[in-house]
Amino acid sequence: AYYYEQQVSISAGYVLKKNNCFSFDCLSDETRHMAEYTWVAIRDLQDELLDGTRDGKVSELNFISDLPSSQYRNKTTIYLLKHYATIRKITIRWLFLGSGHGKGISDTIGSSIKRLFDDAIRLNPDESFNAAEELMNKIKGSTNIRLYLYKKEDVDSFLQQIPSLTTVKGTSMFHELIAKPNGQIFAKNKSDEQETLLQTKF
Repeated sequence: AYYYEQQVSISAGYVLKKNNCFSFDCLSDETRHMAEYTWVAIRDLQDELLDGTRDGKVSELNFISDLPSSQYRNKTTIYLLKHYATIRKITIRWLFLGSGHGKGISDTIGSSIKRLFDDAIRLNPDESFNAAEELMNKIKGSTNIRLYLYKKEDVDSFLQQIPSLTTVKGTSMFHELIAKPNGQIFAKNKSDEQETLLQTKF
């Protein structure tokens, strides 16, 4: 999104749990959308879910997204799935929806936040919003969408923790990834096929 020379990254989604469902949006002045940035964006939310600090602890985590290789379906995502599944001792799945699946709930949530930003600027012409945090603070009382903020420094720190990664063969064909607590990670190219153990060097 673009607001009077100020660009704001909006990463929206929906959490579906047995006893609680909610919309969320991760906001930042950092506008790059590669895999590392996506993981930093959802880190606070993920910690809440896995630690049970807000709504009760989850025992398994499933992601559903579209499939751009630069953002989700790549070796960095595979490494981070394996990393978090191992240290958290849970199974984590990531399902990639095919192209042409249409607009989903995440797009609707993101659009809602954009409208709130537009209203905040339109209804407060004498105010200056110089950062994502200022816009977030302005709208947070007007929505039930959970808002999270991450900063460029968070991304820089996170990037330093990721080692040099070798290519994982066949990544562009994966439809589903499954990371196990023991460090094993499996992949499917189609939803109805048997999962295959990936051989990784990280």
